Amino acid sequence: MTEAAIALPVIILAAMLLVRMFVFYIEILTTGINEHEQALKMQDSYSGMAIRTYETGTEVVLLKGGLLRKSAGKQIDVKTYLINEDFLVRSGEALD
Repeated sequence: MTEAAIALPVIILAAMLLVRMFVFYIEILTTGINEHEQALKMQDSYSGMAIRTYETGTEVVLLKGGLLRKSAGKQIDVKTYLINEDFLVRSGEALD
């Protein structure tokens, strides 16, 4: 009984930490997907000059608590090139 009284809370805290870490990694994945979709929408709606870069960054943070002494975080950076294909086709025709 004494061993169980000592070990059981530690096992429960470790299991809860694993669940929190799993949720944190799922949140990183979800944030990356959302940022990628936003970059694709920007690419589809771009109508400016021929080529431009699009950069954005988001930080996902797992707050400290329980067995965690420090808060963990992940910086998600997205960089893509926005290309106006219509403008490039028209400028290619002007060169011919």
